[in-house]
Amino acid sequence: MWYKNLGAHLKSITTLNQILRQSSHAARRKVLTESNDLNVFKVGYKLHGFEIKGVQEVSEFRLTAIHLVHENTKAEYLHLYRNDSNNVFAIQFRTTPKNSTGLPHILEHTVLCGSKKYPVRDPFFKMLNRSLATFMNAMTGSDYTVYPFSTQNLSDFRNLQKIYLDATFRPLLKELDFMQEGWRLENVNPADAATPLIIKGVVYNEMKGAFSENENLLGQKLQNLILPDHTYGVISGGDPLEIPNLTWEDLKKFHAECYHPSNAKFFSYGNFPLSPSLEYLNRVYLSPHEYREPAHTVVPKQNRWSAPKREHIEGRFEAMREPIEKQNSVVVSLLLSDITDIYDTFLMQFVSELLIKGPNSPFYKSMVEPNFSGGFTPSTGYDMQTRDSIFTIGLQGVKKEDFDKVVGIFDSTLDNVVSHGFDEKHIESILHRYEISIKHESANFGLNVVLGLVPTWNHNGDILAALQVNKLIDKLKKEMKQDSNYLQNIVKRYFKDNTHRLILTMSPDKDFEKKQNALEDELIKKKTQDLKDDDKQIVFKKCLELQKVQTEQQNTDILPTLLMEDISNEVEKISRERVTINSVPVQINKVSSNGIVYFKGLLGTVELSPEQQMLLPLFCYVINKLGTDNLNFREFDSLMNRKTAGLSLEPHIGESLFQLHNYEPSVFISSHCLEKNVESMWELWRELFNIRESLDVERFQRLTELYMANLTHGVADAGHIYAMKAASALVSGSAYQKELLGGLQHISYMKRLIGTSRYKAVLEEIQNIAKIIFTKNNLRCAFNISQENQSKIMKTFAQFTTGIPETSKQATHDRSYVEGKVWSSFNAVNCQHHVLNVPVNYCSKAVLTAPYNKKDFARLRVLARLLSAKYLHPELREKQGAYGGGARLTSDGVLVFYSYRDPRSLQTLDVFDNTFAWLKENVDKTSSQELLESKLGVFQAVDAPIPPCAKGCDEFLRRLTPDILQRHRAEIMSVDKNALKDVTEKYLGNNDPALSGKVVLGPKNEKFDTTSRPSEMWTTMENE
Repeated sequence: MWYKNLGAHLKSITTLNQILRQSSHAARRKVLTESNDLNVFKVGYKLHGFEIKGVQEVSEFRLTAIHLVHENTKAEYLHLYRNDSNNVFAIQFRTTPKNSTGLPHILEHTVLCGSKKYPVRDPFFKMLNRSLATFMNAMTGSDYTVYPFSTQNLSDFRNLQKIYLDATFRPLLKELDFMQEGWRLENVNPADAATPLIIKGVVYNEMKGAFSENENLLGQKLQNLILPDHTYGVISGGDPLEIPNLTWEDLKKFHAECYHPSNAKFFSYGNFPLSPSLEYLNRVYLSPHEYREPAHTVVPKQNRWSAPKREHIEGRFEAMREPIEKQNSVVVSLLLSDITDIYDTFLMQFVSELLIKGPNSPFYKSMVEPNFSGGFTPSTGYDMQTRDSIFTIGLQGVKKEDFDKVVGIFDSTLDNVVSHGFDEKHIESILHRYEISIKHESANFGLNVVLGLVPTWNHNGDILAALQVNKLIDKLKKEMKQDSNYLQNIVKRYFKDNTHRLILTMSPDKDFEKKQNALEDELIKKKTQDLKDDDKQIVFKKCLELQKVQTEQQNTDILPTLLMEDISNEVEKISRERVTINSVPVQINKVSSNGIVYFKGLLGTVELSPEQQMLLPLFCYVINKLGTDNLNFREFDSLMNRKTAGLSLEPHIGESLFQLHNYEPSVFISSHCLEKNVESMWELWRELFNIRESLDVERFQRLTELYMANLTHGVADAGHIYAMKAASALVSGSAYQKELLGGLQHISYMKRLIGTSRYKAVLEEIQNIAKIIFTKNNLRCAFNISQENQSKIMKTFAQFTTGIPETSKQATHDRSYVEGKVWSSFNAVNCQHHVLNVPVNYCSKAVLTAPYNKKDFARLRVLARLLSAKYLHPELREKQGAYGGGARLTSDGVLVFYSYRDPRSLQTLDVFDNTFAWLKENVDKTSSQELLESKLGVFQAVDAPIPPCAKGCDEFLRRLTPDILQRHRAEIMSVDKNALKDVTEKYLGNNDPALSGKVVLGPKNEKFDTTSRPSEMWTTMENE
């Protein structure tokens, strides 16, 4: 996976943010003696070829960090011991390409295609179903490649460790695997050498898809331009027009240079013993090697500019967004600290958040509130992925003539901060965010801390210092106390007077895709024009050889696997209590909450009209940003961020476990705060529940336009999700409601709504929604809190409920389920083509099946895993070159097929349609091991770790009790081949067109010809 294409998420993969915002639950149980080998690790002690260089207690996260160095190779190892059962292991290499052929990215894919110890095709993908891993992946950043996994099972940990180590240090790197994963020339019809040659490959299509998102284009170009001198000046993931210049020999050479132990770093985290990992690593992979200076991978600091620079690029026109004259973006970026300077980098992050976070920040006031743009670009923020960190402010949805205006505002805002400083309450809110984030607990702390440390350690930064967040905060507070102008001086030095500044602008081009296609055609011509007939025959035969290998039966017996005995028979049951407080039903989940109160509520929406239901997503976005009767929006935001982690509202469709099409519509509200601030949290919710006065129409218009601008971001990156939603909506009433509130139909609805400019009338309807749903008899709640403080917290909640509106109507949670409707054809399958201006497709087919409480639901989950691993993955990814594809069963009871970044469209739908025939031929051939693997794949999701803040939530949100879940687990375990045959015949052998639907998101071209598909009824959605 190319890490840069995570877009805005990339901002959060930083040492501090990941640690602060993803802290996990450290299990409060006694660790088995054999698991705790901490006592042997002292500074200077040598064990299994490693010397302990540092041991550091990190009290804020209840962990012990152990830093080791291998004596022979100088490979470094960081172990983070924490009483957490979700253990992590990762291998990291510094990979610094000098061109844009995608060398490190294609190598990342290819090393996972087979190794010396495990010479089978794609052991990585095969292990996905032989494991109970809570995470398995590999990632290529701009200057590193990292291979992480996590699991709660010790045997699984050792198995995956062996797979990952052998893959990275002893890969086979076969030419055919390079052709499959990287690129190859192949005939349009692989069976006919006379048909034209085209370019195919998994990474090739992945990167075409990645750059179909304008924000990815902008972000990549920004990095290339502001850091032009070394590896950041190229595209590590690969430019689709450059990838075909990469050779197999280049790949093998790059592996030899960069995947040496002396250029490697290792992580482990959790409560498993460290010594066995060190012994195995040293004995098998490190001891045969000697130290080799990795100077060739070192990334030097960027030479700083003496004057700002300015560049302009073109991107795609996006039909779902603003008119073309406003589809421009402008960003101003500054090169800041070297990320190996731990305090300076922390300081830059803190100041960056002060500058841009929330309506009380200087740049929000100066750039967003004036309402001449679509708000901040997703690239806005502080990026610590590169050796020299980057601060970026960007505005989207601007006119070209406003480019210079934005730059002027940037300068004047910094001048104002230098002159007047920051508001004290705003500083307090950012510090509070850090405080509560340290205490907040999630399921993935180990994984996130590893990913957060990767960039810093990649450049030999002090990772032990980076972990000690409290010391960094204390130093910051001390500096601010000693110098009242401390932050102003920092802004002046690093931001205002910074001459290493890039101004980058981007404008849409309606012919962008046409030009890209012409460049691709020219590339193919260049690659093929000098090929003689003999050369073409060689290409043809190589591709036939690849097809043969792709269909050959593999000896997977050599791969390690878990057994059914490794799966727990019992679900976790937490202590919970059901009470009614002032007529409000309350579920109290008693957990170790680490001093935090977690509050959740459901507000029924059955009383809303259909038009009001459509407005719910917008309502949830704006209602806590408009201000209240007593607090303006800035005052409300300030109090919220100083006392809580924020107040969240979102539409919720709780599908019935017992009846297809039925669901419970509601608004899900949630917040959490430190126990000392619980009364302030209730004050904030009370303010929202009691909004009665007219709200600011101008502010509402601004928020609505921001909502729309953000809504259309990421459609191409998440195209398969949108395709699956749209396809499911064609067959399921509950899925249709989800599509209306969060899919492509919602985007179209919002675009039409904004086009009417009836902001005053819409705001009145928003306030009517608040009056209907913000009532006590419309509310049911859940708390995740520590038992010792339960009584005190419940008293404050009881007081809260006396101050919110109440109506004389019957409580809506007693009559909360509705039946959704779908329109279906009687003689053809309902199909939709959503036209997007992108170079790849996202395909989906949906089949209506059974609700959760039926045995068939468990059987279909297993069937979906079997199909994904044995049929869809080989067909769609290996043969077709799509980046991904598979099948899954949704909570609505819809079996949904999908492909991701797919070069084909209608042919992929044919692959989906062929599922029944494939199963008829192959279910009887399914081995007991393949059946086990499918079940293991299901249990990865069923038994995923749940943090304290989320325990009991399935019961609250979906009424999924532990007893129902226990029965479902037993039904999964009991699935056999006969059960798979039954559901295959019952659901996939049924030709009723009303029970299936198909959707394609992708370009409109001559290849998309549906005239020869009489059993399908196609509707084209232009999205204009």
